Amino acid sequence: MNFGSAILKTTRQGQHIRVWQYSQAPLQWLGGPNLGLQGSPQERLVYYLRNPNGGLLGGDRHQIQIELGTASALEIRTQGATRLHPGVIEQQVQVALAPESELIWIAHPIIPGAGADFRQQVQIQLAPTARLAYAEIWTAGRLAMGERWQFQRLHNRLQVWVTDRPETPTLSPQPNQLLWLQEQMDLRFPHEQMGAKSVLGSYLCWGSLYLLGDWPEPDWPTDAEHWRVTSPDPVCKGWILRQVGHQAETLWQNFQRVGSVGRSALA
Repeated sequence: MNFGSAILKTTRQGQHIRVWQYSQAPLQWLGGPNLGLQGSPQERLVYYLRNPNGGLLGGDRHQIQIELGTASALEIRTQGATRLHPGVIEQQVQVALAPESELIWIAHPIIPGAGADFRQQVQIQLAPTARLAYAEIWTAGRLAMGERWQFQRLHNRLQVWVTDRPETPTLSPQPNQLLWLQEQMDLRFPHEQMGAKSVLGSYLCWGSLYLLGDWPEPDWPTDAEHWRVTSPDPVCKGWILRQVGHQAETLWQNFQRVGSVGRSALA
């Protein structure tokens, strides 16, 4: 049983951004300032969130905590897809974004193997002037190994809270926060219903990209495989982009394409 932890906090002091990070195996941070072509440091920090185990193992209990101070920016990257091994896996993700802060986190797909029981809670707090690009991509299993729909359970709960506090938000509940978005997925074995036309039909992967804050309007099609939801909230702007498909890598590349527009806008 592994109790992994990855904590990263940033604060801005004048033209400098200070970073405090901590990790406990098997989770690891790798990164630092993003250097431009001429070697001049950019404002955005780039960190990789790594797991040398090659995936999440049964019995893992992981906690990821990210706090961005006012006017600081961070991009989190992953080195490849995350495989879920057999057994119960729990992961808690907490994110807090202060005013004028920016976070880009478009992770590679999650691949649940046969017998995997994955339970994740994602809690995000952001100020109305913060910007967030966060993606989740899921597959039906290790398709090359014939493990379609063989996982025991996928449970994922996402909550986004908007706060109007002028100071850096903390991860403790605040009385002036508004629950802006809540989504929950709970898929349990057997999964015959997933092949219904009203659910996924023949598609084997699905994903969502959450663009919250003052982003450029995304170039996103609306057809049988793509959807776009625009926030009606004048305080917290944004879009939710969804896609289904047959190859998870395609979804990830599309989300990266949209996120690259946001990255150029932040530069």
